[in-house]
Amino acid sequence: MEQDTRLPLSDRIGALEVQGHALGDRVYESISGAIVDGRLAPGERVSDKELAEALGVSRTPVREALQRLSWAGLIEMSPSRYTRVTEVTEEMIASTLEYTGLQAGIALQLAVRRMDDAELAEAIAQLDRMIEASDAEDAADLMFASRIFVGYLTRLSGNPVLGKVMHEASLLAERNLRQARPVLGTREFRGDCYRKMRLAMLARDANAAEHWFRVQHGIAATGLMSS
Repeated sequence: MEQDTRLPLSDRIGALEVQGHALGDRVYESISGAIVDGRLAPGERVSDKELAEALGVSRTPVREALQRLSWAGLIEMSPSRYTRVTEVTEEMIASTLEYTGLQAGIALQLAVRRMDDAELAEAIAQLDRMIEASDAEDAADLMFASRIFVGYLTRLSGNPVLGKVMHEASLLAERNLRQARPVLGTREFRGDCYRKMRLAMLARDANAAEHWFRVQHGIAATGLMSS
């Protein structure tokens, strides 16, 4: 549940426990988590001093975290003017969906080639949960199931570079899509794409599986694969 952003930062972001963890990573995780779940709202101005006081740390790791979040697209910084949480626009939502379709399609391609039978069965079970949510027109459940599915495929892709890139981008994607919960296409269109992707995965046809995932995201020509 989102908290009232009029509350002081100390009431929205608690002090950190840093034993056993790198302080810089914990600061980054705390601030990014607050942005993703809405405790730090889109457009809200933040300062390293206030964040440091709320977290109970020095300003140096906070500045480093804000710089990293700027690279990730969650913070925008204008020297000597402001540091604020980025806004979520319709253009950003569309770009996020496009990016997700492209990158997750790559993860699916690699995972289908490399997963064993047990891993494939689990991937199919996760896809079935997506199909169930899609058929029920439950946008929240579909978003949640899709995130789990893509995360699983990324882990099974066997490509650490792809995994790191998608992990860093996942925070921005989750924040951008969390409230909008966009649902692509009609129930019939989504169901058709998901079921064709399911058949392709079972057949270990990585190219077809990736194709239908991208079709579902509106970034592939539908005539390239037969039904």
